[in-house]
Amino acid sequence: MWLEPVPDVHLRRPRITPDVATSSFNVVVPLSGNRPGSAVRVTVSDGDGVVATATARADVDLAPSVRLPLERVHLWEPGDGFLYGVRIELLDAAGAVTDAADSYAGLRSIAIDGRRVLINGRPVFQRLVLDQGYYPDGLMTAPTDAALLRDIELSLAAGFNGARLHQKVFEERFLYHADRLGYLVWGEFGDWGAAAGHEQQPTASFVTQWLEVLERDVSHPSIIGWCPLNETTQEIHDHVTQLDDVTRGMFLATKLADPTRPVIDASGYSHRVRETDIYDAHNYEQEPGVFAAQLSGLGKDEPFVNGAPDRPISVPYRGQPYLVSEYGGIWWNPGLAGTEQDADRESSWGYGQRVGDEEEFHTRFAGLTGTLLDDPDMFGYCYTQLTDVFQEENGIYRFDRTAKLDVERVRAVQSRPAASERRP
Repeated sequence: MWLEPVPDVHLRRPRITPDVATSSFNVVVPLSGNRPGSAVRVTVSDGDGVVATATARADVDLAPSVRLPLERVHLWEPGDGFLYGVRIELLDAAGAVTDAADSYAGLRSIAIDGRRVLINGRPVFQRLVLDQGYYPDGLMTAPTDAALLRDIELSLAAGFNGARLHQKVFEERFLYHADRLGYLVWGEFGDWGAAAGHEQQPTASFVTQWLEVLERDVSHPSIIGWCPLNETTQEIHDHVTQLDDVTRGMFLATKLADPTRPVIDASGYSHRVRETDIYDAHNYEQEPGVFAAQLSGLGKDEPFVNGAPDRPISVPYRGQPYLVSEYGGIWWNPGLAGTEQDADRESSWGYGQRVGDEEEFHTRFAGLTGTLLDDPDMFGYCYTQLTDVFQEENGIYRFDRTAKLDVERVRAVQSRPAASERRP
């Protein structure tokens, strides 16, 4: 946190939107007010110097905008987080700079082609990991900037190309590291605390706080989708409930604030918005054969859906891109094998039967993950989870980020092309 002096009329947080189709950036510069004769000037640069510059009047619009066609084009890609420098200046009537800010931007696009999500016009299978962002010495706050970077590096080393930033609004500094490393992330909101019995009753504050998240993070190129809610559950009724209202409100607010990215109305369990861009489910089945059978209907528009068939908690699937946004969670902690704590689920916990040894872990991981990679109608998955978290001993790494299994074998399983990437 810091304070800095600013003039009465000053720059507010800009919005930088990439446009790959025209190889340009659109920059909206909100101002605190307008002065006669004032202007905003935006300059985009790369390692070789200025790429584009543009000026717009700042005396007639509260949020003047400029479009900057790029002379030198370098796309922001997964694994290649190329960033342009962006300088924004507020000029007075005499041309003097009265306020200025430095930022950056990545040129990338997101599109939907049937059941595939495209990045820069090509299918990129999203090999995501669930990252809850907890630390043994800082809980929900990373102890250092290096710790934020380290988590991304650990994920990449295991073969993941992105993450669900789960149930927490991460430090913006994390997004900076994701931006420059080409690391895909889904922005998410922490909706725990809204439970009312076996249902959720989120309040209007969920919408207002989520809009603050969108305002802060909308210009980060690493964010390739939004997911405001997680694991809501309530039977679909013929009347509108509080959960219906807030879910739809958050979805519409997200689409209005940012029409450039896909939105999942709620990850897993209860989809309540028919036009949600993405449809997903959570499935922690541990037997690969059963897992494959449960997911086999996607090609027939009959995907695995959370909830009981006789008490539906989701609107019907309409052919959207689909992913299993939580799976795995394989219970394995070799340091506790055979101990009293290992047998106590209150202290040691994971999904399904704990594997007997590391070899069984790799066999199960390969079977579950291979099922998802081999489905031509699947565009991605999210494995639970990056690290152990307290009693949850189902991470790829321990809670202190040290190794607990052969990460290269995990990486090897994920390294082959997915079926959806091989389709023309």
